[in-house]
Amino acid sequence: MRLGHLAPGAPPVDIYLAAFGRAEQVVVRKAGYGAVTPYSALRAGAYTVAMRPADAAPTSPPALTATVDITAATAHSLLVFATGPGGSLRGDLVTDDLGAPEPGTGRVRVVQGTAALAPVTVEVGGTSTPLVVDASYGMTTPYRDLPQGRHDVVLSGSTGRAPTQVDVRAGTSTTLLVTESDGALKSTPLTDSAGPEVKPLLGVETGAGGMSTVDSPVWLLAVLSLLAAAGAGAALRFRTRARG
Repeated sequence: MRLGHLAPGAPPVDIYLAAFGRAEQVVVRKAGYGAVTPYSALRAGAYTVAMRPADAAPTSPPALTATVDITAATAHSLLVFATGPGGSLRGDLVTDDLGAPEPGTGRVRVVQGTAALAPVTVEVGGTSTPLVVDASYGMTTPYRDLPQGRHDVVLSGSTGRAPTQVDVRAGTSTTLLVTESDGALKSTPLTDSAGPEVKPLLGVETGAGGMSTVDSPVWLLAVLSLLAAAGAGAALRFRTRARG
C-alpha cells in the first residue's frame, strides 16, 4: 500500500503505524500536500494509524487515530481528498493494476488532485482520445494502454494549459498525478508497476511491532486542520470505490 495527500492548505504531521495491538513506529515525517509515499509491504491484518503535529513527542496525544485492514496479495493507493461534505476529508482506497498490459504498451491513468484549477483535461499527442476530459477534483480514471515511448501531454484547466511529457515503457503501469503549484497545473508521473518481475515495495513489516522507517512526505495531514475546525468529535471516513 502507498498513501497520498491531495488536500491542500494544511500543516504538516508525523504519521505513526502499528500492527494492531503492537507498539507504534513513526513511518512518515512532515507530510505535505501533493506527496505520495513509495509502496510499503505490510503483512495482512489490521493496523492502527496515528497522526501527531510535526516534531511532536511520540508520547503526546495523537490528533487522530484510525484502523485500516490490509488484505494479502493486493496493491492499493489510499488517496485523501477534501471532497467530503462541506470540504471535509474523504479517503479513497483505489486499486493499483500491477498486471502486464498488452505487448509493446504501458498502462497510464490520471489522479486529479487539484481543486482550484478543476476541471482538468489531459490530452496525449498522437491520440484522438484524451486520457480524461473535464475531470473533477478527486477523480481517479481507469487505466489506458499507450504505446511505448515518450508522449507529449497537455494539461488544461481553469487557468490555462501546461505542456509536459510522459515516458511510457512496455509492461509498466503509471499514475499521472495532477496537482496545483503557485496557481498552475503540475503533473507528476508515479510508477505503479515497473514490470511483472519487479515488486514496488519499500518498508517491510517486521512482525515485531514496527515498520521500516520511511522519512518521506505523504498523505493524511490535512486532518489536523479538519479536526481544529470540527472539534474533538471529528472523524476521518475511508470509502472504497469500485473503479471501472
